[in-house]
Formats: sequence, structure tokens, C-alpha cells
Amino acid sequence: MTELKIDIPTTLSIPRDTPNGTVIYESPILTTNNVSSSYKCTSAEPAGVRNNVGQLGGITSNLYTLPIGTTGLGWQWRVAGNLSPAYPLGKSPIGGFGFNGVQHSIAIVKFADVTTTQKIPSGVLGYYQRGEVTALSMSTGGMTILAQSCETPDVKVDMGAYNLSQFSEIGKHSDPVNFNIKVNNCPRGINKVTYTLSQTPNSPTLSFGSGTIGLNSSSTAKGIALQLLDSDLAPITFDKAYTISDYSAAGGNFSIPLNAQFIRTIPTGTNGALDPGMSSGTANAEVWFIMNYL
Repeated sequence: MTELKIDIPTTLSIPRDTPNGTVIYESPILTTNNVSSSYKCTSAEPAGVRNNVGQLGGITSNLYTLPIGTTGLGWQWRVAGNLSPAYPLGKSPIGGFGFNGVQHSIAIVKFADVTTTQKIPSGVLGYYQRGEVTALSMSTGGMTILAQSCETPDVKVDMGAYNLSQFSEIGKHSDPVNFNIKVNNCPRGINKVTYTLSQTPNSPTLSFGSGTIGLNSSSTAKGIALQLLDSDLAPITFDKAYTISDYSAAGGNFSIPLNAQFIRTIPTGTNGALDPGMSSGTANAEVWFIMNYL
């Protein structure tokens, strides 16, 4: 058996939201010369790559991708320009085959969520198997996979204090308060970043299209809600993907300008701010900020 060793980078970074099925690395081609490995089949035999670093497990849609433990990553072995399936799913035709002048390469594929640093072990990844013959082994020096992301610190917005008389009719609102969501220390290589704002269990959405969420259960004020607006004071839409317009693939620090205001949500009655259902008190709400890396 001949051992092939392909050099791969020791470290590779990928965006967290890279789609499953994406090839995140493809090695240079290695051509086998002056090797004695060959085989001859007198009948059709099961064939393929015998994985040394994991089981087929959860991969059902792509039998050419061999899992690397529980990393969410897999590897593929291309021989003479063709992907080799997992053993014993392929078939070796009758006849002989040698490896002099044959080109080999491997690819690393993301097939499940990779949210933390993962390691591809050094040593033998697998074996090229034809029937009972193990002709070749494939090894590497190992690789560390880093899941890229930006830092997004929590934002607390001081909305100030207001007199209940400011909310005399439905739709009446407080003055908008501007704030920024910081997106810091973004690594180089992420081409596009989008974000969404979503309701939390404590502050359910009252209107997706008008950016209005209810106050949380600890609030004592009644009849009002929190409304989120963009930098132009247009209501945001919850669960909609917005692109960070000034984002650069070079990375760095960015800022998303937004606004927030309190708004009356119950119908107008005859007593204005003292209508039934209106009450002064504390008013707090929470929103989830979700980043997507492309």
C-alpha cells in the first residue's frame, strides 16, 4: 500500500452561515509517479473510499462526502478526476489499474452547522479500497477550522420618561430615540453580512410590518408598545434580512443606526390618555439581534 500525503493549510476560516454542501477547501493536485500500487479484478467488486475519521452517519444526500467525526465537516477524494464514493458503494470493473501518472486531490466540505472551532486530525483520512485490495492511503497534516463571526455586544437603550398625556390617541408616539448596534472586529473574508430583528418570548410581536413589539411581563405601563425604526424613521420589519450597507470584506468595525419610540396601541376613547386600558408605569422590551454571514 502506498501512502499519499497532501499538504493542506494548518488553519482555515469560514463564515458561520456558509451553506451546507459548500466546498470550503480544495487541495492542489498530487500526481502519483513511480509507485508500484496497482490492482486487478477478475469480477466486479465493491469499491470506494474507506473512511478512517468517521462514519457515514447523518450524510444521506451525498455519498461522496465522508464525515470527519462530529465536526460538521466531511472530505472527498478525487481520483483521476472523478469523485470516489464511500466503500462499498462503488463498483470496480473487471480488469487492472495502476497509479503511475494518476492525479489525486481532496476537498473539505461543510455539511452541517459549524459554530465553534473544529479540528481535522493529522494522519490517515482514509483508504482507496477495491474489493479486498487496499491500494492507497490518504493522509494530511491536519487543519483547524475557525468559524468566522463579528462581535455584537448587547445594546441597552435609555428611552427616557414621558407623561401619559403624550399618548392621547391611538398611534400617538414619543420622540424617537436614536441608537446604534455595534458590529465589531469582523474578520477578513466575509463577503456580506445581513441582520434580522426578531421577537423574544418576553416581548411578542404586535405587528411584524410596523416594527411594534409588546412590553415585557415586568412592565407596569399599559396601552403602549415599543416601535423600532430605521435611520430614516421608517418602521422595520421583524424577521426580515437587512444588509449592512457599508460592510467591507476587509473586516473591521461597523455600526447599524436605528431608532426606537413608544407608541399607543389601544383604540382612542373619550378620555384621551385616561381611556380604559391606559396606565403609566415602567415600560421595557427586548429584541433579538441575529447576524447572518455570507
